[in-house]
Amino acid sequence: MKFLSKNENIFLIFIFFVIFIIGSLIFSDYGISIDEDNSRVNGFVSLKYILDLFNFDLASEVENTIKTPDIHSYFEQGNGVVFELPLSLIEIIFNLKDSREIFLLRHYCTFLIFFFSLIYLFKLINYRHNSFFFGLLGVLFLILSPRIFSQSFYNSKDIVFMSLNIITLYYGINYLGESNLKKSFIFSFFSGLLVGTRLLGIYLPFLIICFKIIQILRSSNNTKKEVLSLFLLIFCILIFIYLFWPYLWEDPIKYFFSAFKKLANIPVGIHTLFLGNYIQVEFVPWFYTIVWILITTPIVYLIFFLVGFYFNIKRIGSRLIKIDEKKEYNDLWRGENEKFDILILLNFFIPIFSTIILHSTLLTGWRHLYFVYPSLILMSIHGITIFKILLSEKKFKYLIILILISLLPTINWMHKNHPHQYVFFNSIYKKNFNKYFVMDYWGLSNYHALKIILDKSNKKTVKVGILGNGDLFLSKSFLDATDRKKIIVDNEDLLNNDFIIDNYNRWNGIKNPKYFAKIQKKFKKFYDIKVNNIPINSIYINKIK
Repeated sequence: MKFLSKNENIFLIFIFFVIFIIGSLIFSDYGISIDEDNSRVNGFVSLKYILDLFNFDLASEVENTIKTPDIHSYFEQGNGVVFELPLSLIEIIFNLKDSREIFLLRHYCTFLIFFFSLIYLFKLINYRHNSFFFGLLGVLFLILSPRIFSQSFYNSKDIVFMSLNIITLYYGINYLGESNLKKSFIFSFFSGLLVGTRLLGIYLPFLIICFKIIQILRSSNNTKKEVLSLFLLIFCILIFIYLFWPYLWEDPIKYFFSAFKKLANIPVGIHTLFLGNYIQVEFVPWFYTIVWILITTPIVYLIFFLVGFYFNIKRIGSRLIKIDEKKEYNDLWRGENEKFDILILLNFFIPIFSTIILHSTLLTGWRHLYFVYPSLILMSIHGITIFKILLSEKKFKYLIILILISLLPTINWMHKNHPHQYVFFNSIYKKNFNKYFVMDYWGLSNYHALKIILDKSNKKTVKVGILGNGDLFLSKSFLDATDRKKIIVDNEDLLNNDFIIDNYNRWNGIKNPKYFAKIQKKFKKFYDIKVNNIPINSIYINKIK
């Protein structure tokens, strides 16, 4: 790893300070997703369980704050509690009552976790390439990933999990480099946090343990000491998983496998729009995730990822072909860099292939696999560094300039479409995306639609309903207190509303075309919220009222 000079450290601090300030200024611009209330409940379920277990007086406060189901009957007993539980506790301690303040706190804390993970992404790249510049370029790549950036302000499930994956990966690689007690403890700690955020996180410590076993098999020195160190690591990981996951406290083995079984068989019954067809999410084709990655990742990242992937596979293949029977483990990798590259490749492909092989239920889009995205960026940066070897110094500088120029359209797009970057598609699939893929599947634009209605309506109160997906009551709760009083949500009798919102997700019109025809007859389009000139949310006004 390259030790940074004084000037590099100053510049690095400045860059991260700018990122922090930008995030702090815009975090309130984003709407609220339909999952956020469930995530909040998740934290309170575990908090109430802990408070009841230890007979703390605050348990009654939890009950007064939110209707909290019992942890044993709750469908999502463990996922997300590492992040959600402290937020629930903060809400109780500071007596936060206003719904907008509560969710803004959650948004800002989500951004902070993402922000800290950027530091570790820089450290990972610097560890591998000994380069200040490439480290910053990798950070820039992650920030200029429109879907990731926008969701870093409100997606407390997938972005927090992705962020902790980056941090845990860094400490896992550090542990493999030098397995001392301090590094074992730190890696175990973050492994516990990772699994406590999402059960699926268990794969990463398992992967690091497998690499450690191979290292032990390769080594001829202090093997006994290394084996004992490995057992200590496994023990510490299990302890931290147990500590950070309250659901396990009563019966860790039974409840762990129970949660795992639930995760593998999620009966959701949700339909999604994919390649122009409405498909139940349990039955999406095997290439579902691959397509989503290809169409939502900036093209320049994909190009250099393929370069990095090709050269790594070529190198690994040559190693495997040349393996001598007596040196079976000695030629799998040579040096820390090759080991790093293999680990990153596996960190990217194992989760994707696992979902394909196991035919896992993937909800709309590929957000459940966002945690592999930093590995895509790491391999993309590696692909760029390949050209540093292949090209002259002058030509490589030209390449870097071209790469930086290629980022300008993405920057412009993110600025132009703020705060709706979560519906970004690259130019690989050039058809009208709204006809082939879901757009605002989380209903974030519903909040902005309500703001537009309030801004443009002269009425003291307005009745609003929704055609597509989204909880308007939740969107209303994200308005400030004054504006909340002006909105009356009515989804039962849409025909008598002042306004109807349509975010084009699972239309009622598809299920009931006659009813939708009546709406079209009585209402006219009032306003479109657009991304790339494609409506992601339309507001209709009652022509009679």
